Amino acid sequence: MIKRIFICIALIGLLVENSFAQERLVKKANEKYKEYSFNPAIDIYKKVLDKGYVSADLLEKLGNSYYYNADYKQAAETYKKLIEGFPADSTVGPEYYFRFGQSLKSIGKYDEANAMLVKFTELTSNDERAADFKGERDYMAEIKKNSGRYDIGNFENNSVYSDFAPTFYKEGLIFSSDRDTGNLAKYRHTWNGQDFLDLYEVNVDSVSKGNVVKVGGDINTRFHESTTAITKDGDTLYFTRNNTVAGKVKKDDKGITRLKIFLTTKVDGQWTPSRELSFNSDTYSVANPALSPDEKTLYFASDMPGTLGESDIFKVSINEDGTYGTPENLGNNINTEARETFPFVTSKSILYFSSDGHPGLGGLDVFATKIAHDDYSGTVLNVGEPVNSNMDDFTFIFNEDNRRGFYASNRDGGKGG
Repeated sequence: MIKRIFICIALIGLLVENSFAQERLVKKANEKYKEYSFNPAIDIYKKVLDKGYVSADLLEKLGNSYYYNADYKQAAETYKKLIEGFPADSTVGPEYYFRFGQSLKSIGKYDEANAMLVKFTELTSNDERAADFKGERDYMAEIKKNSGRYDIGNFENNSVYSDFAPTFYKEGLIFSSDRDTGNLAKYRHTWNGQDFLDLYEVNVDSVSKGNVVKVGGDINTRFHESTTAITKDGDTLYFTRNNTVAGKVKKDDKGITRLKIFLTTKVDGQWTPSRELSFNSDTYSVANPALSPDEKTLYFASDMPGTLGESDIFKVSINEDGTYGTPENLGNNINTEARETFPFVTSKSILYFSSDGHPGLGGLDVFATKIAHDDYSGTVLNVGEPVNSNMDDFTFIFNEDNRRGFYASNRDGGKGG
């Protein structure tokens, strides 16, 4: 009897020790998650799950980590475990049914996705996205009607890395890529485990195709530079960069490194030292700039106070003296409770942007709406296939004169990320 009691006590001790060890790992993973370091967070969460430790909070964060890394297959599997394993858990809110549905669409399971989105509508009464999935609107028929308007193909200057965020520049493009690893390979971004992004330019005329070079000046650093907007004369460039001070990333009080928009101008053919815009903040992100046709308004994406969802599209006036007005949210006709981002405005005042809140085929889809005369109440249309797919489609730009555009997608059939 004494032996049995001793053995039982010893086993309980081992179980308690193992539980503490798993909780320590979960705490470490949660810290990575808070920092948007999704790649290492995934590795730790998976390790803990393999040892039998599971909770609703763990599955939520693991599912989100996959979702924000566009690994929709793993996201769907994780959200399924969450919803089936914790059906009565009050922390499993409507948003997880929405993301589960979006993930299912991205892997082609549309019937299951619609079932989850219907469940999402049953669980929420004040989310404007819910109206699109109550059966009152056949959004798939609308998407089909808008499809077939574009011919698409792979850009010949793509690499095996991630290439995205094109901007028209002279006879070519400026775009963002992590293609140049070189001696900076140690600086890998822990969001997705890939190298940090720099800005490149390329001519796309018939004479000098394939001449891809890094943008000069001090624009590129060892951290992220991406999404750009440039004036018609080619002398003023807006771009997105990590929040950095003296060559080091700066984090907010939550441990998050935010994004900011910077500006540089060309003098005697050289880019001058960049400076950040006045409405940036250390406490929220400002990113993905786009200019209006008259270059008097800057559009951008942000999660600043007043944002309806995870990120919204805002506008701000550019004054004649180079100062800026007060940022304004474009409102709930364009913005939803999910992600709206990567704005672009054509010469005919058509706003293109990407969203996973408006009804789409899965992941981020490209949408369009007319915004002439500062009217943001027009119909928002999904541009349909083949531009949109069941994966992420984003950073869409379009030249109204030659009817040619560029955009990025992580669908199958590309060269890289």
